[in-house]
Amino acid sequence: MLQGPFFLYTKKYKYVNIKPKNIPAVIMIKNKNLLFMLKILLLIILFSSALYFENAYRQRLIVLILIFVLFLVNNVSKYFLKDQNKLFLLFFADIALIYMMEYSSRLLINYFFHTFYIIVFLEASLLLPPKKGLTVGIITVIISMIKYGYLVYYKFNLSNVSQMVFFLTVNVLILIIAAFAKQTKEEKEKQEVLYRELLDTHRQLKEYTDELKRLSVIEERNRIARDIHDTLGHDMTALIMQLQMADHYAKSDLKKTGELLNRSLKTARDSLSKIREVVATLRGKETSPELAIKTMADEFSKKTGAEIRLEMEGEIVKDYGINWAIYHILQEGMTNAIRHGNATKIMIKLVYSNEAVKFTIKDNGQGALVLIEGFGLKGIRERVQAFGGQVEYKSQDGFIMDGFIPLERWEESK
Repeated sequence: MLQGPFFLYTKKYKYVNIKPKNIPAVIMIKNKNLLFMLKILLLIILFSSALYFENAYRQRLIVLILIFVLFLVNNVSKYFLKDQNKLFLLFFADIALIYMMEYSSRLLINYFFHTFYIIVFLEASLLLPPKKGLTVGIITVIISMIKYGYLVYYKFNLSNVSQMVFFLTVNVLILIIAAFAKQTKEEKEKQEVLYRELLDTHRQLKEYTDELKRLSVIEERNRIARDIHDTLGHDMTALIMQLQMADHYAKSDLKKTGELLNRSLKTARDSLSKIREVVATLRGKETSPELAIKTMADEFSKKTGAEIRLEMEGEIVKDYGINWAIYHILQEGMTNAIRHGNATKIMIKLVYSNEAVKFTIKDNGQGALVLIEGFGLKGIRERVQAFGGQVEYKSQDGFIMDGFIPLERWEESK
């Protein structure tokens, strides 16, 4: 059975992979501790080897050991230090202590002490920012060449010059490789950050898309509800009035009653036909806006007996959404005038321009002392606001509905 921090054995005999968020950080800390211990061990081995070849005794041995202990203390301090500026200074202390060990050596060049320089600028390139790491590296290379300068000065020959050039070349190559490795590491870290941000953005975008779909469904549901309400409400108002008139003439004028009942039957059939038209329209079938509006006004006038005057100015826009909205705004406006205002005359004015579609519906009904928006008036406001327009209701010698739908703003938003 598998055990440990990454796996749990469940009762259903399935292994569940558990990935805590802090696992990468734990691994990095363990790697850092391991590298630090290896570095200290390597320094002790190199120093011990240097002492072996130095064959140092008494005072010089004590001086070398004291300098090396200070060097180790300085390296331990670097391990616990977080401040980049102070860490930057400790690297210069490293360089100074290494040079003091070389200066205290009886050999012109002790290569074991000299190797400390390489460790210093490799570590600086990994721990410090690029500019500071490069600065420490360049200064370390320059200081490390001082002893080679002495060597060439006192023993000028091809072997020593070649040795100096070789060591300088190796140091420069190591410095370049270290700087390149540092840059590659930072680029990789940036890519990981960008990747995480991309995943987070993708998740947010998915949530936004899901929310948009949900709102679109709600908006479409509300639109269909308004369309059905406007169509049925309009015809049902006319049908109720015809039946009321038929009931009124039922005892006094049978012929008139029969005509009204026939009209009522025709209205009911027309309502069914319009419901089918709504369904067809929702599927994408379009009709002539001007003809549809005029036909609606004529039929409503015949069914209710109200006098309707329709004025249309300008060129009708070629936008199905706006024309469909205007159609139902006028339809609901007439229905509202008859149903709630008992109007006998309705004036409708439509003005089309390049900037907007303006509409005015005025009736001679009883108006309203206190305006309460029902489903119909609220539906009109929603339709208008959906296109960035405005509508106002006021009671003045009847009821007036005045509004507009901007065309330029709507075209830009599509």
